[in-house]
Amino acid sequence: MNASIIENDIDIRRSPEEVFDYCSDHTREPEWNPKMRYVKKLSAGPLGVGTRYEMEFVPGRPLIAECVRFERPTAWTMEGKTLGMKVSLGGRVTPTSDGTHLVLQTKFVAHGLLGLALPRLRRRMWPEFERDIHTIKAILEGG
Repeated sequence: MNASIIENDIDIRRSPEEVFDYCSDHTREPEWNPKMRYVKKLSAGPLGVGTRYEMEFVPGRPLIAECVRFERPTAWTMEGKTLGMKVSLGGRVTPTSDGTHLVLQTKFVAHGLLGLALPRLRRRMWPEFERDIHTIKAILEGG
């Protein structure tokens, strides 16, 4: 089994609650992630552990992701499987003197030949995720 983790972080001049609420609601992700083809919330009720989404990224196949951690306003994690990989998406939010520090983390776990390709996948995707986190900052800071 091989794993690859991509982390991107940034400071945002908004409250931890505002940053958490925006980023942990994956129905908002198409606003900041141009690689998201679509997302649909499958479960009723408020966001929290057990919330499920159907997502599809470009390129990719549909992914059903479930929230396995939801600790407002500090951390959330979604987990799912796609293309033979286990994928974990989430974030951590910590207050700063003038706003919030946001860390987004994506983890891919795969076996066999696919697992051997994970470092290459990480190198290709890190700049895209860096662009995404800067887009989140611009949206939340009103720029």
